[in-house]
Amino acid sequence: MVDGSGREGCFLKIDPTVKKETIYVCVVTLILSMLMESVFLILRQWHLTVLFGNLVGAGTGILNFFLLGLSVQKAVKNEETRAKEILRASHALRYALMVILVLIAILIPSVFNMWATLISLLFATIAVYTRAIFNKDKKTGTASAPAAADNADNGGDGKE
Repeated sequence: MVDGSGREGCFLKIDPTVKKETIYVCVVTLILSMLMESVFLILRQWHLTVLFGNLVGAGTGILNFFLLGLSVQKAVKNEETRAKEILRASHALRYALMVILVLIAILIPSVFNMWATLISLLFATIAVYTRAIFNKDKKTGTASAPAAADNADNGGDGKE
C-alpha cells in the first residue's frame, strides 16, 4: 500500500515463491518432527518436554527460513551494496534469534528437551537441501530457489 508520501506501507508483500518454499519447509519439518517424536516414543524416552523442544526447534528453523526469504526478497529490489547490507543484517539478527531461543530451551530443561530442540532445529535446513536436490534442473544442472537463497545468505557472490 502506498501512502500520500509515495512510500510503501509498513508491511512487505510476501512473494509467492517465498510462500511456496516456506510451506514446503513447513511440511517437511512436520514430517521429520513426527518421525522424531515416534523415535522418542519407541525408545520410551518421550515426555512432554520432547514435544515442547520439538516445537521450539522446528518453529525457530521455519521462522529463520521465512525471514531469510523476506530478506532476499527485499535485497533483490536494491542495488548490490545495499542488498549485501540487508543480507548481512538479516543474517546477524536471524542467528541471534536462534541462539536466544536455543539457549532458553537448553537453560530450562524442565520445559524443553535439549536434544529434541537441537535436532528439530535442523529440519528446516534438511528441507532446503532436499528441495535443492529434487528440484535440480536436469538440462542445465542449476539448483532451485532455496539453494540460491542459501548462497545469497552466505555472501551472495555466486561463487563457491
